[in-house]
Order: sequence, then C-alpha cells, then structure tokens
Amino acid sequence: MGSIVYTEGTGIPHRSFEDAFLTHKQCSEWWYATGYLADEAGNRFSFQYTLAQIRILGIQFHMLLTAVTDLQTGRHYYAQHQSFFGKGITSNLQETSFGNLASIRYTPNTVSTFGDMELSMHATEYDLQLSMQAKKPPVWHCADGTLQMGVLDDPNQITYYYSLTNLSANGVLHLDGKEHRVSGKAWFDRQGGPCRLTNPLTNWEWFSFRFFDEEEIMLFSFPRTGYRDGTYIRSDGSRQRLNEYEIEPLGYVTDTATGYRFSNGWRVTMTSGKAKEYLVQPVSEGQLNLFFFELLADVIDPGGNHVGYCVVELLPGARNKRIKPWLALK
Repeated sequence: MGSIVYTEGTGIPHRSFEDAFLTHKQCSEWWYATGYLADEAGNRFSFQYTLAQIRILGIQFHMLLTAVTDLQTGRHYYAQHQSFFGKGITSNLQETSFGNLASIRYTPNTVSTFGDMELSMHATEYDLQLSMQAKKPPVWHCADGTLQMGVLDDPNQITYYYSLTNLSANGVLHLDGKEHRVSGKAWFDRQGGPCRLTNPLTNWEWFSFRFFDEEEIMLFSFPRTGYRDGTYIRSDGSRQRLNEYEIEPLGYVTDTATGYRFSNGWRVTMTSGKAKEYLVQPVSEGQLNLFFFELLADVIDPGGNHVGYCVVELLPGARNKRIKPWLALK
C-alpha cells in the first residue's frame, strides 16, 4: 500500500537532518544514491537509485529511476516507473521505496540516524542488493544547507541539500543472469525545495568527487547563469564551502534520441580545498536517464595520478535553451 510521512514547510531554512529527510508536500525533491562497484575478478560497475517527488506543470507525482552500467562493455541498463497519488510509495525515517521494485531501508549507526542502508533494486535485466554503511556524518552543503538554484533574483529557486558522502558498499549484483559479488563506495543525497525545474536556468552540472584518501568534493554549477556553489568534505567529516572554481568543458556529445547537447570531459580549477586543478575524464559514455545525463569519470591530479572517481550529472537546460518537460510523463 505504501505510507508517506510528511513534515511542514519547504525545508528552508532547514531544521534537523531527520526533519529534512521526511516528505515536503509542496516541493520537488529526491532521495538519490550513486556508487561504483567491482567484483572479485576486477570487473567494474556503477549504479544509480532515485526516488523523486516531482511537480511539473501543476502535476505532482513520484518517479523511480534505477540504473546499472557495466563499465567493461559500456552497456547501460535502466528502468523508470511512475506513481500518481502516492500509490505504492513508502517514505519515512526507516524506508524510501517504490512498491517492490526498489527500496532503501535505514537503521542508525554511530554517525547517523540513517547510517546503515540496505539498498534493493529490481529490473528485468538486473537485480542489485547492497549493504551500505556511512563512514562520516551527513553534511549540509553550500550556504548552511541552502543552495540557490542558479537564479539569484528569485527567492523560490532554492533547495535544501545534504549528503552522506562516504558509504562503504558490499553486496550482490545479478546482471543478465550472471552473479557478481561486489564491493565499492556510495554517496547518498537528500535534496529538494520549491524550485521550478522546468526553468532551464535552474538546470545544473553536478560533480561529486570521491577521492581515494576518504575526502570528497561536491560542485553544483549552473552554466546558463554562471552561478556555482559547492562543498569540500575532509576525511574527518568537517566541511568547507567552495564557491570559487571554474569548470572548463573539454568536449561535447549529443544525445541522438533528444538532440540534447552535453559537455563531456572537464578541467576543474579551484582556489581552495585540495589540489588546484583536476582533469575529470569519463570512464564510459554517459547515458540520459529521463531528466539527467549521468556518467562515471576518473579524477586525475596535476601529477597525472588517478586519485579518485567522480559521478557527473548533467541536466539538459545547462547547455540547451529548450527542454522538454513532458518527457517525464512518457
């Protein structure tokens, strides 16, 4: 049947992590997990789980988006489902799920109320079961948990935003009938607000750096307006706001199905944080999962060393003047 637990307001200004975790009635918002995995033979994979509550053109509904990419073959596996009137949706402090197709169940650990997560994703071609454990407390991003969504003169174009940026991940992936015992790392986002995502100016390019030294960087850039914000999370869990950096695209690709153009390969230059410059080099071709173009990339430091991975998420409005919100209803 499903059960949704609501909280008051829009989450801005934020209260506790637990309060922001609950559903806000009048917001577009999402629970989002991504990660990279390897099996015992060294085969690499990436995954994505999104449960979103979306408001578009006066219509509110839930969507489930899940994906697995086989980084050896470059093959991308993807599934999406919609639910109106909250049918089959469970959202509370213990679980976010879409019927029996996908869920994350949460229990406390020493760093967070949601620190231990059991992720489950089912589709025709894949089945993923992961146990994920947070190694650091959640962090509020940007301006104490508030992100201006590119448009500075509109007070409603904002989101609350926090993440668990460093989770160990272990489990089993069944892909095309073959079993892989996998381990790796994951990142979990909780974000939402009254922003109107159909405005191309709010469409972003998002970079989540997951360094091998247990530090992370999140960059949220809006190429159409030039606005940017971000967070540097140190190995001890402390944070520093990052909003002075440059992202230089090194190339572009076009999605043949929609005609959308996306940047591809980047040079990232920062004035503070870790190293001053990184190359972000895609491991495989990106894929358009309905709303966003997503890929896994290698992070290369100025000495040419591979120092981490980066999950990159690109929205169509960031580089295209016209977007097609009705695609969400297909």
